[in-house]
Amino acid sequence: MHSTFSDGVLAPSRLVEKAVSMGVTVMAITDHDTFDGVDSLKGQATPIPVIPGVELSLRDMHGLHLLGYGMTDAQELRQTVADLAAKRLNRAETMVQRLADMGMPLDWAAMTDGYSGTVGRAHVAWALVAQGYVKTMEEAFTKYIGEGKPAYVAGERLSMAEALPLMRRCGFVPVLAHPAQLGKDELTLRTLLEHWQQQGLMGVEAYHPCQRGKEAAYDRMARSLGLLVTGGSDYHKDGDSHGLPGSTAAAWQTAQQDVESLLAAIEKEKLSGM
Repeated sequence: MHSTFSDGVLAPSRLVEKAVSMGVTVMAITDHDTFDGVDSLKGQATPIPVIPGVELSLRDMHGLHLLGYGMTDAQELRQTVADLAAKRLNRAETMVQRLADMGMPLDWAAMTDGYSGTVGRAHVAWALVAQGYVKTMEEAFTKYIGEGKPAYVAGERLSMAEALPLMRRCGFVPVLAHPAQLGKDELTLRTLLEHWQQQGLMGVEAYHPCQRGKEAAYDRMARSLGLLVTGGSDYHKDGDSHGLPGSTAAAWQTAQQDVESLLAAIEKEKLSGM
């Protein structure tokens, strides 16, 4: 799930409350390029366990994202993530300048005032809607800031070959996020998974809102390779293209066992990364 520290609309504590209200019994906060959201809960008693995590966009191919789950301080990973967040901020600022040059000025100071998380294209899209330049966030992407559009700026990202060993060195469990978004056929995806597994991949997010009807195939593929099976709603806000907290549970019959396996792997990686 994503909080206000990246492109979600709920502060971390409110995100936990939302999850609990929808019957979720264990959750992870995986903001883009930052641990600040989940870190803000440190020292607080939460009604359900909150797994610290992060989501990285990788440069190898379109739609390739890597989730990392862990219970360590992971200083090397945190520094890398902080560097990526700074680059993400610079990227957003450049896009805002391009939009201004196109006759659509946005108030950069207002967008970032008091904001301590990562600023990405979603924030630019929200600002475009707020200023009335577009009617929806989707329109902002399809017209102006989506890949190949006039205000688009490519992000600086790690490769899978860089991110996987980094996470493993730091005691984190790396999981391929929403494989359906890679747009690969089953044979190609399996070949990729085998290659990434050799580099340190430990799991596949088989259960995701964009994968309805495909969950069983991803589940079987992951298990056949000895990879962890994970799932999540990828919640950002109500009514968008992602899911509500807990929305993948109905199709995920082995959720309890798979979550226990993930938690055991996190604990094992924690010890190896210390």
